[in-house]
Amino acid sequence: MESTRKAIRVFDAFPKVPPSDTVGSYRGSYSTFVTYFFMVFLIWVQIGGYIDGYIDHQYSVDEIVRNTLDLNIDIVIAMPCKYLDANVRDVSEDLYLAEEILNFEGVNLPNAFWNMAKSKKSTITPDIDNVLSNSLEADFVAKGQRHNLELPSCRIFGSIPINRLEGDFHITAEGYGYRRPQVTPEELLNFTHFINEFSFGKFYPYIENSLDGTVQKTSNGRHTYHYNLKVVPTIYGKLGHEIDTNQYSVRMYETDNKYSPGIFIQYDFDPIKMSIIEQRLSFFQFVIKLVTIIGGLWVMASWLYRFMEKIIILTFGKEFARRGEEKKSGLLDDPIEEYESI
Repeated sequence: MESTRKAIRVFDAFPKVPPSDTVGSYRGSYSTFVTYFFMVFLIWVQIGGYIDGYIDHQYSVDEIVRNTLDLNIDIVIAMPCKYLDANVRDVSEDLYLAEEILNFEGVNLPNAFWNMAKSKKSTITPDIDNVLSNSLEADFVAKGQRHNLELPSCRIFGSIPINRLEGDFHITAEGYGYRRPQVTPEELLNFTHFINEFSFGKFYPYIENSLDGTVQKTSNGRHTYHYNLKVVPTIYGKLGHEIDTNQYSVRMYETDNKYSPGIFIQYDFDPIKMSIIEQRLSFFQFVIKLVTIIGGLWVMASWLYRFMEKIIILTFGKEFARRGEEKKSGLLDDPIEEYESI
């Protein structure tokens, strides 16, 4: 039985050192303080990360069959409403007379409004907290309303159902692009515009999209603005609450077109869906991760300390390395060495 116990003790991977055989030093104390500091810091960071969670970005094929969706528009153009046409056309050659649903409201804006600086057109991926806090669904109550059509500027707003196909929404002048009995006078052509809202899907008026706040100013009446949009279905999720919306990237260029001046916004839909979900580790995973980090830090600190001690011994010698160590007396101590040290 005793031989079996001795054989088992051979496999002890955790050797014990009695306190009487350990020696303290100033370098060891400083190293311990530094190690404890980093250990507390890492524990604090991991606890904060566990409480806050992390954002998981995933891309997948959009498995939802989406035949139609809403196009939400709120745009102001520096022309009277009675000279403007708004239409939607897609690759199926389906022409939708958007002006039958959109609202045309004449407004009188000061020149200072149109002197606003051009805004940057870039892809915007809002913060998940910002999306969820501003995800108040709304709707344009009025449809197909016409007011103050003679005023110098026109606000076009509303939601129109479109096919989920490649297409374009365009605003042109009467008599340009489509045959109309009325032709817009040359001196009134001006496609200076301000886009307050342009989004796809459910209308969340407080979520910022890539074209929101865009201002373009021109002095050429026969000027054309082209916007190319790539729409990506996007799901934002946090604490079980999900928002199904869309975001898009924008490319823009301008041309002079004497036959069909206007604003052309071309769009296409990606088959890829992006999911931005806030997740948290389980408590069991958090504990394992915390123990792993603490254990790894402790082992690395011991290795670094031993390596530092070796470097000191090789560089300055053993006598220099033993400075600052705790002095202990025992039966094996050299009395002559102790007498000389006194």
